[in-house]
This record gives sequence, structure tokens and C-alpha cells, in this order.
Amino acid sequence: MYRITKSALFLLLLFTFSVSYSQDRVIDSIKTLISNPKLHDTTKLRAISEAMDYHYMEQDKNYYVLNNMLGKIALENYKKSNTPELKKKYTLWLASYYSTVGTEYSFTKEREKGLVYHDKSIALFKSVKAYDEMYGNKLTKAALYVRMNQDDKAIPLIFDAIKYFEKDKEYYVDDLAYAYSGLGQIYIGQKQHQKAISYNQKAIRFYDDSYAQEPNDHTSYLKSLAYANIAYSYASLKKYEESVAYCNKALQISRKIKNYTITGLVLSRLGNAKVQLGKLDEAEKIFNEIFSIKELAAATNDAALTAAYHGLANLYIKKGDLNKAALYAEKGFTLSKKTGSIDLQDQGAKLIYDISKATKNFERALEMYQFHEKIVDSSQIQASKNALEQQLLKYDFEKKELNYKLAAQKKAEVKNNWLIGLSGALLVLLIGGYFYYRNTKQKQEIAKLEKNQIKQKLLITQMNPHFIFNSISNIQGLIREKKEEESIRYLSKFSILTRQILENSNENYISLEEEVGMMENYLSIQQLLYNNKFSFTLVVDEAIDKESLFLPPMLTQPFIENAIKHGLADKDQNGKIDIRFYLKEGKLFFEIFDNGKGFDAPKTISNHKSLAMTITKERLISYTKNQDFVVQTDTIKDKDEKVLGAKVVFEIPYIYEA
Repeated sequence: MYRITKSALFLLLLFTFSVSYSQDRVIDSIKTLISNPKLHDTTKLRAISEAMDYHYMEQDKNYYVLNNMLGKIALENYKKSNTPELKKKYTLWLASYYSTVGTEYSFTKEREKGLVYHDKSIALFKSVKAYDEMYGNKLTKAALYVRMNQDDKAIPLIFDAIKYFEKDKEYYVDDLAYAYSGLGQIYIGQKQHQKAISYNQKAIRFYDDSYAQEPNDHTSYLKSLAYANIAYSYASLKKYEESVAYCNKALQISRKIKNYTITGLVLSRLGNAKVQLGKLDEAEKIFNEIFSIKELAAATNDAALTAAYHGLANLYIKKGDLNKAALYAEKGFTLSKKTGSIDLQDQGAKLIYDISKATKNFERALEMYQFHEKIVDSSQIQASKNALEQQLLKYDFEKKELNYKLAAQKKAEVKNNWLIGLSGALLVLLIGGYFYYRNTKQKQEIAKLEKNQIKQKLLITQMNPHFIFNSISNIQGLIREKKEEESIRYLSKFSILTRQILENSNENYISLEEEVGMMENYLSIQQLLYNNKFSFTLVVDEAIDKESLFLPPMLTQPFIENAIKHGLADKDQNGKIDIRFYLKEGKLFFEIFDNGKGFDAPKTISNHKSLAMTITKERLISYTKNQDFVVQTDTIKDKDEKVLGAKVVFEIPYIYEA
């Protein structure tokens, strides 16, 4: 909240609130106070602000009831204030109101609306040069972006704030600690848990160094949250004893300040750690303790209850009671949608998927798989859209910084006419350097974008909608035909293949063992799609260490698809695909043979196949730096010139890690 130095207001608040600690009485007292026509509106606003800070946390609904009172008074006075001094005061109060509304939306599924209010708040703070509050609100906006899984938009805001607050590390200790906690949260989302632990520990050191005696409730809340995030990272690293230790540190603080939301979340993480340690009875008591916290029912955030339901589902899976596990998983999944958290929804979907597979409820399993894929797809699309925007934000910051330096230097040099010539030359040099720098950066970004576009085209080619929909349709057909074991096998292969392609899309190199596994899954799915009209073999020469040899992912897929789709086009059965990886003179070669019609037969090359081959050749040229790269194609015939099939051979670039 926007704060003004207290003094006489303290006595007013002490008198107003000393009669009772009841939260409802606080609201009633404030209503009585603001109805008093003798009090100035600035006094009323300070009273509301102090009530919010001293009696509530951001998770309490009454916190936002008071904020709405504050906003109404601030907005009315902002519109009608006629002196610069009052205008600035009401601008600050209105900016504070918008910031809190943005925070309120962050606990709902309508989180995008919160961004609008944070932008309003930032603009108002900037208009009156309240830069401390402006950069603080940028951190709050960044936290909202992190909750929305849009880390690429949060990162520039965090570093923008860090650059500002680092000018006085002792004074801005809370803000810097909050910024480092935000970076820790981003690393959690990226599953880089060691870095996440490091940044959260750095935030805790800031709090400890600056509050050697007794920190305030807000600082304590942030510190407990940092401990909770460290506990989550240790659990993700399967270090459950360490996770329990940090959960207990977080609980000690959250219970002391009576923050029930963070207490519920930490208890859920503690319960999950106990489950993984096999202490199921202890875990069950912990989860039931969460449901006994009556304040959670009135909280703005349902994340703690959702996490508790997920925890109980995991617990009963461990106990072998899948009926109870399914019940709690469904409750958690339903509640997760209210939170707006993509991570919680995905966790719930994964639980239901695993339980449904185990209970052979394949239709429900398929629903959850498709829900998971929808979330993954949407986040992937959003990430690709935001990549350029992040660079533009960086460029905009650098441009403003350069303009500021130029303006300051020009103002200083005007004082001495003898330096005007030198100033002009320096200005021209700086502008030339600036445009050269900008031109170079733009070229680099264009090259990066072109590379990413090629990569995206390849992914679309590899996993086109036709292949996905046909695969799902055929698996559904197996389910309808009651071929349960076969449908489970293919659903598992399809799930693994999809995950492999999505995970490897961001990797320049993967091991040959991973590539072979991906090819086997792809060929198995294709067998299903083509009614088992072909068999296949996949051989890696014994001289090759599959785990130590790394190559670019999915270079071979278009050639395998072409062999099936075109090479075996005239075969309804007894088709054959033989694939081999071998080393020759220190070079790795890929060879594929099909017993189809060969390359001499007339054929139509589809756009899909042509695009795939073109992109693959571009990738091979990029990796090998050889513009004359050749893919060898041969029609195999016997001594009587009878066509036996077609063969494709080409060299694959690789690296070897001992």
C-alpha cells in the first residue's frame, strides 16, 4: 500500500480499533469513520490503509473490501482535486488501489484483468515520479506473469526493477529480496531447482541481514514463502528429508503470523514429502489438518485446498485404494480450475490420467491426456509469441537509457562554447555507434527468428494434425473394440512419442539411444495407422555407443515417413522397412531400405513431404556447414533388373561424449 508518515493518525487508529480484534468490527469501525463528514478524505484514506496493513493479509477477502472503499474515495477526489499537491496525493492513493485490484485478480482464473490494473497503477506512479512504488509494482506484475506461466514477460520486469533498486541495496532490501524470490520462482517453472534454491536462499539472506531482530508480518510472509519454495525444489530433486526440514521452517513463520493460506500450502508440501518417504499415516494427518483450517474457506486463493486433495489422491494411490484416490483427484481437478493455475490443473489431470489407466477407464484417461496436451500446446504457442516481445522490451530499455545519457551530456557541454564542436562529433559518433549496434542486434534477432521458424516448421511437419488425429482415432477404435491391452500399449507409445518430440524440440543434440527410442515409437504408431501392412527392423552397429553418441533430433523422420507413405504405397501387406546406423571412416551414416516400388516408379511428391525434405536438408547444411550436402537415393534391383525396393543413405553430423 501507498504509505504516508503517521503521527496523529496512530492515536486515531488506536482508539478506533482497540475496542476489539474482531475482523468484522474492523470493517464496521472503518465504515463509521469514513461516514464522518468532519474528517478530511486524506485522513479517511490513511485510516483504511492502516487497517489493511495491520489487520489483514493479501489472502483475506476483507483486505479487498477495504481496498474497494479506498478506491471509491480516491477516484472521486482524483477527478475533482484542483491543486497540484492534492492531485499528487490522490494519484498515489488511486495507483495503490489499482495495484491491489491487480493482486486480487491474481488469485482468480481471470488473471489477465490483473495485468490491466497493474498497468494503470504503474502509469499513475510514473506520472507523479513515484519511482520506488512504480518499480515495486513492476515486481508485483512480474509475479502475476509467473503465476500465468509467462516467464518471458516477467523476466525483463524483474531485471528492470533490480537495476533500479541496486543503487541502494541497504534501503531497498525488501524489494531486492522479493525480486530474487521471483527469479527463484521462474527457475522452479524451468525445473532448474538448484538455481531456484540458490536465489531463494539469497532472498532469505537479505531478510536476515536487514531484520536481525523482529521482521514485520509482510517480510515474514515473504521469508516463509521463500522457505516453502526451497522445500518444493528439494522435493522435485527427490531430497525429501531436506524438503521436510524447509517445510518446518516455513510453518514456524506462517503459523506465527497466522497466514493460513501459506500454512495450508506448506502443509500440503510437507504431506507430499511424507508420502514419498513412506510415512503415510503422518501424511494423512497433515492433509486432514489442512481441511480443518476454517479460514481457508474464506480465503481468496483455493491453491492450498487443491494441493491437499492432490496429496490425498497420491496417498491413496500408495495405499492401493484407487477408488478413494480417484475421488480426491477429481475434487482437486475441479477446484484447480477455479484457481486459474495451469500447474495445478496439469497436476490434477496427470493424477486422473494415471488412476484411469490403472482402473482401465480409458475414455477418461484419453480426456485427461487431451486436456494435458491442450495446456502444453497453449503454453508453447504463447512462448513463441512472446520471444520477440522480450527482445523488444530489452531494446526499448536500452534506447531510453542511451537517450538519457545523450541528453545529460548535451546539457553539460552547452556551458562551454569551445566544446560544442567536440560535443557534436561525439554525438555523431555515439549515434553512429548506436545505429550500428542496433543494426547488428536486429540482424542477430532476424537470424535467430529464421532459425526458430525453421525449427517450428519441422515440428509441424513431424507432428502434423493429420497424424495426431488419425492416431487418436485408431486408439479410440481399439478401445471400442474392447482391445484393452493393445489400446493401453498404443496410448502409452503415443503419449511417450508426443512427450519426446516436445521435450527434444528445444535440444540441439540428443543421444542416439533417445533418437532410436523415438523412431521405434513412431514406427509402432505408423504400423497401427497402416493396419500392420509392414514390419520393420532398426539396427545400430555394435561399434557404436548409443549413450555417448549425440546427434540432432528427428533428422530421419521425414525419410521414414516417405518410405512408408510413398515407397510402400502399392503394398497392402508384407511391407518391410529396414533401418541401420553405422560408422564408416569415422563418419556416422543413416540408411533406410523399403521393399516398395523404388524411385524409378512415377510418383507425386506432396507439399508435406517436399517441405519436410527441404527443411531437413537445410538443417543438415546448417550442422555440417557444407552447402553441397548430398542425400544418396538408389533403386535396388536384382540381376534381372526386377525392382526390389528403394534405399536412402546420408551422413549425420554427431558429437561424442565419453
